Amino acid sequence: MNARRETSIIEATDRLDITELLNRHQIYIDLADAERYAELYAPDGKYESPFASATGRSDIAEMFRRLRASGFTTNKRHFTGPPMIDVERDRATALSYWWVADYAGEHPNVFATGTYQDELQRLNGVWEITRRVQSMDTSKTTRVA
Repeated sequence: MNARRETSIIEATDRLDITELLNRHQIYIDLADAERYAELYAPDGKYESPFASATGRSDIAEMFRRLRASGFTTNKRHFTGPPMIDVERDRATALSYWWVADYAGEHPNVFATGTYQDELQRLNGVWEITRRVQSMDTSKTTRVA
């Protein structure tokens, strides 16, 4: 196999691994699994959002449990995609959209949307989030004259 093709395969594998990590992030919220959620982050990883912030796996797991206990994630499904991933050896960045569906009412509806900006690193062959910044889209009403 030539070096160029081998590099392409490695890059594709990295992108697939990172996409899987981003998907698991959302699913672990819905499974109420604080430990596996926190394990997606580097030991000193950071999570920053309009709702809460935390640094390190234990703080991230505690933040997760606190938000869950408050009812913040009750009757919600969390989604992400599509990711735009850039890989540079053992470091990567990802920009992706997120949305949350609320299924408490008669019909599910979109509860919130926004953007994730992620910084990741590969440590011991495993991709981890070193920093996740979540922003939320705002609703704007435009009057038509």
